[in-house]
Amino acid sequence: MDIGQAKIPHSYYDRRHIAMDFVYVVIIDTLIAFFLSATGISHPFAINLLMSQCYGLSIFAIVSLLLSAFKPWKKPALMMLILAVSIVGGYFIGSFLGFIILQQVFSITLQQRGADIPRTIVLVLALGATVSYFFYSRAAMKVDKAIIQQERITRLSSEKEALEATLRLLQAQIEPHFLFNTLSNVLSLIDTDPVKGKTMLSDLIRYLRTSLSRTLPNTTTLGQEMEMVQTYLSIQQVRMGARLSFVIDLPDTLSGYPLPPMLLQPLVENAIKHGLDPLVEGGEVLVGASEGDGTVRITIADTGAGLSSYEQAGIGLANVRERIRLIYGDEGRLILEENIPHGVRAIIEVPRNGL
Repeated sequence: MDIGQAKIPHSYYDRRHIAMDFVYVVIIDTLIAFFLSATGISHPFAINLLMSQCYGLSIFAIVSLLLSAFKPWKKPALMMLILAVSIVGGYFIGSFLGFIILQQVFSITLQQRGADIPRTIVLVLALGATVSYFFYSRAAMKVDKAIIQQERITRLSSEKEALEATLRLLQAQIEPHFLFNTLSNVLSLIDTDPVKGKTMLSDLIRYLRTSLSRTLPNTTTLGQEMEMVQTYLSIQQVRMGARLSFVIDLPDTLSGYPLPPMLLQPLVENAIKHGLDPLVEGGEVLVGASEGDGTVRITIADTGAGLSSYEQAGIGLANVRERIRLIYGDEGRLILEENIPHGVRAIIEVPRNGL
């Protein structure tokens, strides 16, 4: 890839990376000294090792300094110029340091004969090419990682936007469904029982005011959802009279548990519509929550007609399943089971750590 197309993270030049690069260059210099000694191209191993380290570390120091100063990753021509300057500068500095160390420390005077110049040039070019390729490869790897990370962030952002759009669509399908049913009931009560119609309309206004005040947030709390469920059941109790009774049981410890909005109401609506409405005598709806084994368990149970009546359950039940799948994945589920001795129990299980 072309490293000019991406930006190297500034952390590439921190102390940890420079120290690692220093160790790598020392190893490369040592390997080249072994190669030169084994092939008899240059001096004995000790001298080859010293000169190789002087040349290689000089090139390394100049490359590191220039790259840190100019950061030429988006300028290939400047990159090549820096590498050329580093090799030439490394040759002169390395030669000076090597000769001084040999003479002052080991009392060895190294004569640079005409025949040695090509060997020295070969050594410097080999070190320069190796160190340059090393830096280029390391930089390219950093660029690759940066691009992959950026693409991953972009992909996750797109998936999040798609998920939010899907969830809002599902929620938008649920709320009008409940609203239209309730308004239809209010309309029918206007002629038959105006007092009940007025009470139902008051409950509906309170329900909508509570719902709209939250402006469709991404999350709400279990306590707020239970309040919505209680208002909904109060509306239905006006319509059904003595045929409906309900109990809501929410521990204080779970009142603040985060929950997607409008997740419980469709299940309570199904308990009324498919559970109790088909029965002349009606029945009871129990809504409760508990926790254990790292999960929160929310139960909506009715004493109605049973699972067979849920075969015609419509958009509400399907949407609840889909929303749980999208939000919680394998950690969340919706369970429908018989409520002994009769009725249906709908159970939502979600992780205790929330959304």
